[in-house]
Amino acid sequence: MRLALILAAVLAFTPGCGVDCFDDGPLEQRYNEGRASATKANELAVCEGYAHGLALTRADGEREGTADGYDAGFNSGYDSANGYDAGYSAAYAEGSRDGASDTTACSAGAADGTSDGTADGSHDGYDVGYSAGWGEGHADGVAEAEGWCEANTVALTTSTPAPADEVPEPAPATDSEELRVCYARGYEELEDPTAYPRGLADGKRDNPDYQAGYRATYSIAFRRGEEAGITAGFEDGWAAGYATGYGIGYAAIYDDCYRDPYATAYDAGYASSWESGWATGWSEGWGEGYDSVVCTE
Repeated sequence: MRLALILAAVLAFTPGCGVDCFDDGPLEQRYNEGRASATKANELAVCEGYAHGLALTRADGEREGTADGYDAGFNSGYDSANGYDAGYSAAYAEGSRDGASDTTACSAGAADGTSDGTADGSHDGYDVGYSAGWGEGHADGVAEAEGWCEANTVALTTSTPAPADEVPEPAPATDSEELRVCYARGYEELEDPTAYPRGLADGKRDNPDYQAGYRATYSIAFRRGEEAGITAGFEDGWAAGYATGYGIGYAAIYDDCYRDPYATAYDAGYASSWESGWATGWSEGWGEGYDSVVCTE
Protein backbone atom coordinates (compact mmCIF):
# COMPACT_ATOMS: atom_id res chain seq x y z
CA MET A 1 0.00 0.00 0.00
CA ARG A 2 2.81 2.41 0.89
CA LEU A 3 4.49 1.80 -2.47
CA ALA A 4 1.26 2.49 -4.30
CA LEU A 5 0.79 5.77 -2.44
CA ILE A 6 4.35 6.88 -3.22
CA LEU A 7 3.89 6.03 -6.91
CA ALA A 8 0.67 8.01 -6.98
CA ALA A 9 2.43 11.01 -5.46
CA VAL A 10 5.26 10.84 -8.01
CA LEU A 11 2.79 10.68 -10.89
CA ALA A 12 0.83 13.59 -9.51
CA PHE A 13 3.78 15.93 -9.04
CA THR A 14 5.61 15.07 -12.29
CA PRO A 15 4.31 17.29 -15.11
CA GLY A 16 2.23 15.33 -17.60
CA CYS A 17 2.29 12.03 -15.74
CA GLY A 18 -1.11 10.43 -15.27
CA VAL A 19 -2.96 12.88 -17.55
CA ASP A 20 -5.54 11.16 -19.77
CA CYS A 21 -5.64 13.06 -23.07
CA PHE A 22 -8.30 10.76 -24.53
CA ASP A 23 -11.26 11.71 -22.36
CA ASP A 24 -13.67 12.41 -25.25
CA GLY A 25 -13.76 15.94 -23.88
CA PRO A 26 -11.68 19.12 -23.59
CA LEU A 27 -8.37 17.33 -23.00
CA GLU A 28 -8.68 15.29 -26.17
CA GLN A 29 -9.73 18.41 -28.06
CA ARG A 30 -6.53 20.19 -26.99
CA TYR A 31 -4.52 17.11 -27.93
CA ASN A 32 -5.98 17.18 -31.44
CA GLU A 33 -5.38 20.94 -31.67
CA GLY A 34 -1.70 20.29 -30.90
CA ARG A 35 -1.50 17.72 -33.68
CA ALA A 36 -3.16 20.09 -36.13
CA SER A 37 -0.74 22.89 -35.23
CA ALA A 38 2.25 20.60 -35.74
CA THR A 39 0.94 19.52 -39.16
CA LYS A 40 0.62 23.15 -40.27
CA ALA A 41 4.07 24.00 -38.93
CA ASN A 42 5.60 21.06 -40.82
CA GLU A 43 3.95 22.13 -44.08
CA LEU A 44 5.19 25.69 -43.63
CA ALA A 45 8.73 24.49 -42.91
CA VAL A 46 8.77 22.37 -46.09
CA CYS A 47 7.65 25.36 -48.14
CA GLU A 48 10.24 27.65 -46.57
CA GLY A 49 13.00 25.12 -47.22
CA TYR A 50 11.90 24.64 -50.82
CA ALA A 51 11.87 28.39 -51.47
CA HIS A 52 15.34 28.72 -50.01
CA GLY A 53 16.63 25.91 -52.23
CA LEU A 54 15.20 27.53 -55.37
CA ALA A 55 16.83 30.86 -54.47
CA LEU A 56 20.38 29.48 -54.33
CA THR A 57 22.83 30.50 -57.08
CA ARG A 58 25.43 28.67 -59.17
CA ALA A 59 28.10 29.97 -56.81
CA ASP A 60 26.22 28.37 -53.90
CA GLY A 61 26.20 25.08 -55.79
CA GLU A 62 29.93 25.30 -56.53
CA ARG A 63 30.71 26.01 -52.90
CA GLU A 64 28.57 23.16 -51.54
CA GLY A 65 29.69 20.77 -54.29
CA THR A 66 33.30 21.40 -53.29
CA ALA A 67 32.58 20.86 -49.60
CA ASP A 68 30.39 17.79 -50.10
CA GLY A 69 32.70 16.25 -52.68
CA TYR A 70 35.77 16.65 -50.48
CA ASP A 71 34.00 15.21 -47.43
CA ALA A 72 32.64 12.25 -49.35
CA GLY A 73 36.02 11.57 -50.96
CA PHE A 74 37.85 11.86 -47.65
CA ASN A 75 35.54 9.39 -45.95
CA SER A 76 35.77 7.00 -48.90
CA GLY A 77 39.56 7.10 -48.90
CA TYR A 78 39.84 6.86 -45.12
CA ASP A 79 37.69 3.71 -44.99
CA SER A 80 39.15 2.13 -48.14
CA ALA A 81 41.46 -0.90 -48.25
CA ASN A 82 44.41 1.49 -48.69
CA GLY A 83 43.44 3.68 -45.74
CA TYR A 84 42.83 2.84 -42.10
CA ASP A 85 42.78 -0.95 -42.44
CA ALA A 86 46.05 -1.00 -44.35
CA GLY A 87 47.82 1.08 -41.73
CA TYR A 88 46.38 -0.99 -38.88
CA SER A 89 47.49 -4.29 -40.39
CA ALA A 90 50.95 -2.98 -41.21
CA ALA A 91 51.65 -1.84 -37.63
CA TYR A 92 49.93 -4.49 -35.49
CA ALA A 93 52.64 -7.16 -35.69
CA GLU A 94 55.41 -4.65 -35.00
CA GLY A 95 53.56 -3.32 -31.98
CA SER A 96 52.97 -6.84 -30.65
CA ARG A 97 56.66 -7.70 -30.87
CA ASP A 98 57.68 -4.50 -29.13
CA GLY A 99 55.11 -4.98 -26.36
CA ALA A 100 56.26 -8.54 -25.67
CA SER A 101 59.86 -7.30 -25.52
CA ASP A 102 59.15 -4.58 -22.94
CA THR A 103 61.35 -5.43 -19.98
CA THR A 104 59.05 -3.67 -17.51
CA ALA A 105 56.05 -5.92 -18.21
CA CYS A 106 57.03 -8.79 -15.90
CA SER A 107 58.17 -6.67 -12.98
CA ALA A 108 55.01 -4.54 -13.19
CA GLY A 109 52.81 -7.64 -13.33
CA ALA A 110 54.48 -9.20 -10.29
CA ALA A 111 54.26 -5.99 -8.26
CA ASP A 112 50.62 -5.41 -9.14
CA GLY A 113 49.76 -9.05 -8.49
CA THR A 114 51.22 -8.85 -5.00
CA SER A 115 49.48 -5.56 -4.25
CA ASP A 116 46.11 -6.61 -5.64
CA GLY A 117 46.25 -10.06 -4.07
CA THR A 118 46.99 -8.63 -0.64
CA ALA A 119 44.16 -6.10 -0.91
CA ASP A 120 41.59 -8.58 -2.23
CA GLY A 121 42.56 -11.31 0.20
CA SER A 122 42.47 -8.96 3.17
CA HIS A 123 39.07 -7.63 2.14
CA ASP A 124 37.54 -11.06 1.59
CA GLY A 125 39.11 -12.58 4.69
CA TYR A 126 37.83 -9.76 6.87
CA ASP A 127 34.31 -10.01 5.43
CA VAL A 128 34.08 -13.77 5.87
CA GLY A 129 35.55 -13.60 9.37
CA TYR A 130 33.24 -10.75 10.31
CA SER A 131 30.17 -12.64 9.14
CA ALA A 132 31.13 -15.75 11.09
CA GLY A 133 31.98 -13.77 14.19
CA TRP A 134 28.80 -11.69 14.02
CA GLY A 135 26.61 -14.78 13.90
CA GLU A 136 28.27 -16.32 16.92
CA GLY A 137 28.38 -13.04 18.81
CA HIS A 138 24.72 -12.31 18.12
CA ALA A 139 23.66 -15.71 19.43
CA ASP A 140 25.82 -15.23 22.55
CA GLY A 141 24.40 -11.76 23.14
CA VAL A 142 20.80 -12.95 22.87
CA ALA A 143 21.50 -15.86 25.20
CA GLU A 144 23.10 -13.64 27.82
CA ALA A 145 20.27 -11.08 27.69
CA GLU A 146 17.64 -13.78 27.98
CA GLY A 147 19.54 -15.25 30.91
CA TRP A 148 19.53 -11.87 32.62
CA CYS A 149 15.78 -11.53 32.11
CA GLU A 150 15.12 -14.97 33.53
CA ALA A 151 17.43 -14.37 36.49
CA ASN A 152 15.53 -11.22 37.34
CA THR A 153 12.09 -12.86 36.81
CA VAL A 154 11.28 -10.51 33.90
CA ALA A 155 9.19 -11.63 30.93
CA LEU A 156 10.55 -11.45 27.38
CA THR A 157 8.97 -9.45 24.60
CA THR A 158 9.98 -7.85 21.36
CA SER A 159 9.46 -4.27 20.35
CA THR A 160 7.19 -3.46 17.42
CA PRO A 161 8.28 -0.63 15.15
CA ALA A 162 5.92 2.30 14.87
CA PRO A 163 3.85 2.27 11.68
CA ALA A 164 5.33 4.35 8.92
CA ASP A 165 3.61 7.61 8.12
CA GLU A 166 1.31 7.33 5.15
CA VAL A 167 1.94 9.52 2.14
CA PRO A 168 -0.86 12.05 1.85
CA GLU A 169 -3.14 11.87 -1.14
CA PRO A 170 -1.74 14.16 -3.84
CA ALA A 171 -3.73 17.11 -4.95
CA PRO A 172 -5.14 16.75 -8.47
CA ALA A 173 -3.49 18.72 -11.27
CA THR A 174 -5.18 21.91 -12.33
CA ASP A 175 -7.34 21.87 -15.47
CA SER A 176 -5.18 24.47 -17.21
CA GLU A 177 -2.04 22.40 -16.68
CA GLU A 178 -3.70 19.29 -18.07
CA LEU A 179 -4.84 21.23 -21.13
CA ARG A 180 -1.28 22.44 -21.72
CA VAL A 181 0.13 18.94 -21.31
CA CYS A 182 -2.29 17.40 -23.81
CA TYR A 183 -1.68 20.14 -26.40
CA ALA A 184 2.09 19.58 -26.07
CA ARG A 185 1.69 15.84 -26.45
CA GLY A 186 -0.31 16.21 -29.62
CA TYR A 187 2.14 18.72 -31.09
CA GLU A 188 5.25 16.71 -30.25
CA GLU A 189 3.72 13.55 -31.67
CA LEU A 190 3.58 15.00 -35.21
CA GLU A 191 6.37 17.59 -35.07
CA ASP A 192 8.83 16.83 -37.88
CA PRO A 193 12.35 18.27 -37.48
CA THR A 194 13.22 17.06 -40.99
CA ALA A 195 10.53 19.16 -42.68
CA TYR A 196 12.74 22.16 -43.50
CA PRO A 197 15.77 20.09 -44.64
CA ARG A 198 13.51 17.99 -46.90
CA GLY A 199 12.08 21.11 -48.48
CA LEU A 200 15.54 22.58 -48.92
CA ALA A 201 16.80 19.40 -50.60
CA ASP A 202 13.84 19.41 -53.00
CA GLY A 203 14.44 23.07 -53.82
CA LYS A 204 18.12 22.43 -54.58
CA ARG A 205 17.18 19.47 -56.79
CA ASP A 206 14.79 21.60 -58.84
CA ASN A 207 17.23 24.54 -59.14
CA PRO A 208 19.20 24.18 -62.45
CA ASP A 209 21.74 26.92 -61.64
CA TYR A 210 22.58 25.37 -58.29
CA GLN A 211 22.85 21.89 -59.80
CA ALA A 212 25.18 23.07 -62.57
CA GLY A 213 27.56 24.62 -60.05
CA TYR A 214 27.37 21.62 -57.74
CA ARG A 215 28.19 19.07 -60.44
CA ALA A 216 31.05 21.18 -61.78
CA THR A 217 33.03 21.01 -58.54
CA TYR A 218 31.92 17.80 -56.80
CA SER A 219 33.98 15.21 -58.67
CA ILE A 220 37.19 17.27 -58.59
CA ALA A 221 36.84 17.83 -54.86
CA PHE A 222 36.00 14.15 -54.33
CA ARG A 223 39.30 12.99 -55.81
CA ARG A 224 41.25 15.52 -53.77
CA GLY A 225 39.46 14.46 -50.59
CA GLU A 226 39.97 10.77 -51.35
CA GLU A 227 43.75 11.20 -51.52
CA ALA A 228 43.79 13.07 -48.23
CA GLY A 229 41.51 10.46 -46.65
CA ILE A 230 43.79 7.58 -47.64
CA THR A 231 46.79 9.33 -46.09
CA ALA A 232 44.97 10.24 -42.88
CA GLY A 233 43.36 6.81 -42.60
CA PHE A 234 46.67 4.97 -43.02
CA GLU A 235 48.32 7.15 -40.38
CA ASP A 236 45.48 6.71 -37.88
CA GLY A 237 45.32 2.98 -38.60
CA TRP A 238 49.06 2.64 -38.08
CA ALA A 239 48.88 4.36 -34.72
CA ALA A 240 45.89 2.30 -33.58
CA GLY A 241 47.31 -1.00 -34.86
CA TYR A 242 50.67 -0.45 -33.20
CA ALA A 243 49.07 0.55 -29.90
CA THR A 244 46.72 -2.45 -29.93
CA GLY A 245 49.46 -4.89 -30.84
CA TYR A 246 51.81 -3.42 -28.25
CA GLY A 247 49.13 -3.67 -25.57
CA ILE A 248 48.37 -7.31 -26.35
CA GLY A 249 52.05 -8.29 -26.43
CA TYR A 250 52.71 -6.44 -23.18
CA ALA A 251 49.62 -7.91 -21.50
CA ALA A 252 50.66 -11.49 -22.27
CA ILE A 253 53.91 -11.06 -20.32
CA TYR A 254 52.30 -8.92 -17.61
CA ASP A 255 49.49 -11.42 -16.97
CA ASP A 256 51.84 -14.37 -16.80
CA CYS A 257 53.96 -12.65 -14.15
CA TYR A 258 50.87 -11.36 -12.28
CA ARG A 259 49.15 -14.69 -11.66
CA ASP A 260 51.34 -16.50 -9.09
CA PRO A 261 52.21 -13.48 -6.90
CA TYR A 262 48.50 -12.61 -6.75
CA ALA A 263 47.51 -16.08 -5.51
CA THR A 264 50.26 -16.14 -2.87
CA ALA A 265 49.48 -12.64 -1.60
CA TYR A 266 45.74 -13.34 -1.59
CA ASP A 267 46.09 -16.35 0.68
CA ALA A 268 48.36 -14.45 3.05
CA GLY A 269 46.07 -11.43 3.19
CA TYR A 270 42.98 -13.61 3.72
CA ALA A 271 44.51 -15.46 6.65
CA SER A 272 45.83 -12.33 8.34
CA SER A 273 42.50 -10.48 8.14
CA TRP A 274 40.08 -13.28 9.02
CA GLU A 275 40.78 -13.19 12.76
CA SER A 276 40.43 -9.41 13.06
CA GLY A 277 37.20 -9.57 11.09
CA TRP A 278 35.90 -12.34 13.35
CA ALA A 279 36.73 -10.40 16.52
CA THR A 280 35.04 -7.22 15.29
CA GLY A 281 32.02 -9.15 14.02
CA TRP A 282 31.61 -11.03 17.30
CA SER A 283 31.74 -7.83 19.34
CA GLU A 284 29.22 -5.98 17.19
CA GLY A 285 26.99 -9.04 16.84
CA TRP A 286 26.97 -9.56 20.58
CA GLY A 287 25.92 -5.99 21.21
CA GLU A 288 23.12 -6.11 18.63
CA GLY A 289 21.94 -9.49 19.90
CA TYR A 290 21.91 -8.34 23.49
CA ASP A 291 20.05 -5.13 22.68
CA SER A 292 17.46 -6.99 20.58
CA VAL A 293 16.04 -8.64 23.71
CA VAL A 294 13.48 -6.50 25.58
CA CYS A 295 12.45 -7.55 29.08
CA THR A 296 9.11 -6.63 30.65
CA GLU A 297 7.78 -7.32 34.12
